[in-house]
Amino acid sequence: MMKRFLVPAFLLACAVGTAQAGPVGGQSFNDNGSPSVNTGDINTATSFTIGDLITKTAVGQSSGVFVGMPLQDFGTTTFSLGTPTSLSFSSTAFGSFSSTSITEAIATPGALAIYVLGNYTPGTFVDGSGGGTPPFQASFTIVFTQTPAHTGVINDSATFAVPPAPPPGFVPEPSTLVMGLTSVVGGIFFHLRRRRRLRNATA
Repeated sequence: MMKRFLVPAFLLACAVGTAQAGPVGGQSFNDNGSPSVNTGDINTATSFTIGDLITKTAVGQSSGVFVGMPLQDFGTTTFSLGTPTSLSFSSTAFGSFSSTSITEAIATPGALAIYVLGNYTPGTFVDGSGGGTPPFQASFTIVFTQTPAHTGVINDSATFAVPPAPPPGFVPEPSTLVMGLTSVVGGIFFHLRRRRRLRNATA
């Protein structure tokens, strides 16, 4: 019977102790150009253009494998909500990112957050960091704002993360893993206590 509790405990322990192979880090982006959308209103648009996508280089704007990378300019980038593979950008130092899914994460009048998942292949600055075999799954979250809402000037900024960051607005439930471990430990404790009582009763 003890095996019933030890097997899940072992599997959960492995899940906790196993780190994903590959680069780990985040990078913030600015738009150095003039972003635009096909309808003129970010809340009704289906096609988006980032005017001039560049990496932020100030302290605190990058983490992990991207710390210290010189400014990267990716130029104009266009993508469509209806085409999951429509967003891509690359540079020699940064590497390349190609989207596999594009979804609206948060939409309120004058604000829109778009969450993009995709594949990342490291460039010369990152290559070899963390091991593993590319491409690696990564996320690109871009936030558009428009002031006044629906008719005003559009601005945007973005963040990149490998492995993927949670979508904006995501509020995690109490950790399933912690709850699972608590349950397993409680089950083992209960089983051992029951066996001890049975042993004492028959002694």
